[in-house]
Amino acid sequence: MTLRRWAAPALAALVLIAYAPAFRAGFIWDDDRYVTRNPALLDAHGLAAVWTTLDATPQYYPLTHTTFWIEHALWGLDPRGYHLVNAALHAIAAILVWRILLLLEVPGAWLAAAVFAVHPVHVESVAWVTERKNTLSGVFYLASALVFLRWALAGARDARRPLAASALYLAALLSKTVTATLPIALLLVLWAKRGTIRRNEVAWLAPMLAAGAAFGAITHHLERTQVGAEGADWAIPFAAKAVLAGQIVWFYLGKLLWPANLVFIYPRWTPDPSSAVAWLGTAATVALLAAAWSARHRIGRLPFAALVFFLVSLAPALGFFSVYPMRYSWVADHFQYLASLGPIVLASAGAAAAVGGRPPARAAAGALLIALALATSVRCRVYADEPTLWRDTLARNPDAWIAHNNLGILLAQQGKAVEAETHFERVLALRPDHSGALANLGYLQELLGRDGEAAVTLARAAKLRPDDADARTHLVRVLLRLGRDAEALGPALEAARLRPDDADVNCDAGTLLATAGRPAEAIPLLERALRLRPGFPRAAASLTLARRAAAGGVLEYPAPR
Repeated sequence: MTLRRWAAPALAALVLIAYAPAFRAGFIWDDDRYVTRNPALLDAHGLAAVWTTLDATPQYYPLTHTTFWIEHALWGLDPRGYHLVNAALHAIAAILVWRILLLLEVPGAWLAAAVFAVHPVHVESVAWVTERKNTLSGVFYLASALVFLRWALAGARDARRPLAASALYLAALLSKTVTATLPIALLLVLWAKRGTIRRNEVAWLAPMLAAGAAFGAITHHLERTQVGAEGADWAIPFAAKAVLAGQIVWFYLGKLLWPANLVFIYPRWTPDPSSAVAWLGTAATVALLAAAWSARHRIGRLPFAALVFFLVSLAPALGFFSVYPMRYSWVADHFQYLASLGPIVLASAGAAAAVGGRPPARAAAGALLIALALATSVRCRVYADEPTLWRDTLARNPDAWIAHNNLGILLAQQGKAVEAETHFERVLALRPDHSGALANLGYLQELLGRDGEAAVTLARAAKLRPDDADARTHLVRVLLRLGRDAEALGPALEAARLRPDDADVNCDAGTLLATAGRPAEAIPLLERALRLRPGFPRAAASLTLARRAAAGGVLEYPAPR
């Protein structure tokens, strides 16, 4: 009992020690959309929108964004608070894992929870503020499982516990819908424990599963329509997806077994269903499941249940569903946050059953945890800030075009234009039609005074980005400096259509129309520019001349900008 009393504090201490470097980290990629530039966090109206609208936040995870709203009110944009909360949630999740395994009488319960607590593959979920989705939903997922299993294994008829489990499950779904697989996981656990599943358990789990499917459908819809996960990057045939799924499964198992060379953006391989070798991962997965099923009477039901749990929990990230990060890589460490519990529990239980609690075994377990904690601590340092993150990514994956693009933007903001240009050029070498990199390169060429090159680059970017007003306004500016006013008219009119509330853009378009001999068309644009900025001298002068020209005069107009 004394050891058990210290088990939970020990797990919390492991997390705090291993993740200590993350408490000094800042915000990184996507944290702007979730926290630092999220208007939904600013007032009560924003909080209401988080719950009542689907487009107030990048995804409809209102409970996750509510925690950000509360923290924003408490400590503003100090990243330390957000990182501490993420680590605390992860510690709670590890403690819940231990309690569940104790309840199920699984050997090596504390070891499994400790490995989960400090395994380096979870750094991405804990040290990245945006992945609050994982840590928060994980706590509710595991709490729901613990409450439900206590009720089911006690054989009680009291409906309050499964009702509480359902409420916790709903909270998990409202934090991140990858938790929708919990009812299937609970059925697996109960089957592994008892060999049977009772009707009253199914009666409670069926509506939970239906709710999870509904939330999952909403997320899938938003992922395609709002986040943008559709198009050529996701359009692969079903056979290729079947190959990909097998490869992904073994990739994640490999990282759990040997967590070396972890990367924020892994290389994105091409699945080739025409190659027999490419099917080895899928075939090996099926063979492993078949072997575990066949041997269940000799080795127990846990191996089969743990493997199916792993696959079911990974299902949303196996390539069959369009997930936006798969534009960059098919795999990401945070995709296996909960799924990792299957292999971790299985390995820990096997080791505990094989060697028991003898001193050499305890020493080996201690050495393993120290090694994992050190690796986690080192990995946390990569998440210190965006430049560190992207440089580490490129050191391990030089073809990560998103890392080149984002690092290029940061370097440009720091005034390191020449260095930034090399990164944008590398993006275009990898993806010639990357419109964002084209626009960024064009801005840099303009900044460096190379207007001729900038005009060509920005024209390509504008063609690829029909809704990008910035590329067009920059292109107009460059063309005017080059004396190519006639070419500037088209992009100027497009920019005015895209930015009707920008006085400068409307003035430029109106002035160019007037100089092109179309004063009647120019007048509404120039009048709008003056409404937007009363007393705007350039717009007022152009409007006066345009009205005279429309009345029959021939006049010279001041050049735009």
